[in-house]
Amino acid sequence: MRHLPLRCLAVTLTAVLGGCSNPRPNTAASSAACSALATALTDQEHEFLNQAQSIRAQHLLLQDYDRQMISAITARRAALQATKLTELSVSDEVNGCYGQQLDDLRRRAQAEMSNLRSYLNDFNRALKSDPDGVFIDTP
Repeated sequence: MRHLPLRCLAVTLTAVLGGCSNPRPNTAASSAACSALATALTDQEHEFLNQAQSIRAQHLLLQDYDRQMISAITARRAALQATKLTELSVSDEVNGCYGQQLDDLRRRAQAEMSNLRSYLNDFNRALKSDPDGVFIDTP
């Protein structure tokens, strides 16, 4: 057993995992892919924030505000899920991005998903308790 590379030492897990992983060094192509993925995430986040600010700037009933925010948050969550960064299954690569940069992007996406889930819960609870006829800008 000690003649096997360290990453392949657990022979019993090899069959379950489908083989030994082969870590790849970060390449220029991977760095470019990770950079493009990070830029796409940032652009999507800015778009969501702009949408949320636009919703907040409207003269809306509190219930309508909550509904629009629920819709915006749900759309943001779907966009994050489409990146494949929030999936529980382990993947070596997303859109050509791999390695530490991918791990960092995954953590960022998973943290945002957690925050969005919390906001979604808050807005859903608020929608149930919002009084009728009250606007968001009413003092």
